[in-house]
Amino acid sequence: WSETGLEPRDARQITGELHALLEGASIEGPYVLVGHSFGGLYMQTYAARYPEEVAGVALIESSHPEQFSYRRVARDSYEPQKQLFAVSSLLGRLGLVRLLYELSPAPPDLPPHQRAQIDALGPSTRQVSATALELRATPQTTTQTRSLRSLGGKPLAVVSAGTQEPGWLDLQDDLATLSPNSTHRVVEGATHTSVLDDRSDAQATSTAVVEVVKAVQTDRSLAR
Repeated sequence: WSETGLEPRDARQITGELHALLEGASIEGPYVLVGHSFGGLYMQTYAARYPEEVAGVALIESSHPEQFSYRRVARDSYEPQKQLFAVSSLLGRLGLVRLLYELSPAPPDLPPHQRAQIDALGPSTRQVSATALELRATPQTTTQTRSLRSLGGKPLAVVSAGTQEPGWLDLQDDLATLSPNSTHRVVEGATHTSVLDDRSDAQATSTAVVEVVKAVQTDRSLAR
């Protein structure tokens, strides 16, 4: 709901804004970072830029900095997505995105308040435009994310959807190598989004986050 941020909307810009937000709100670290999908790239970049502020990380169906070069189908999917959101930004100003969004509203398992928030923000011109700008900056973001070589021994939980193809799960395995103190949980039957919005699948996600927090608090390794 905030005003449009500075461009490019790449990982460096967004993590810098998050850093300023936490500092301005007087929320003291260190933090356990949690990122889903493209947000996983931002959390990896934050951990690389501000390692002293990061206590642990949970990557939920996270994007990988090599995912657009790993396979041809992944490379080919990037440009159509970018063009789609660029067109959607225009359609949003005409009110057409809201009509399309009504065919696929917020997931029913979410609490009423969160559903209302998503239904209000999802089809808005501001949200669609912001997404388009982030997709446009994907090459910069993936390059910046590669700066994270290791989390050291910090606890890292990786959660993946069981319906994904083997190539994607290989990338998830690679993310788990960022720390020797890591777990990788594959949620059978889950999808890229159900690990957040399905009551059963999301239980694995919340459990993984809590495990990272407890590992930080007790200074113990994650249970494998």
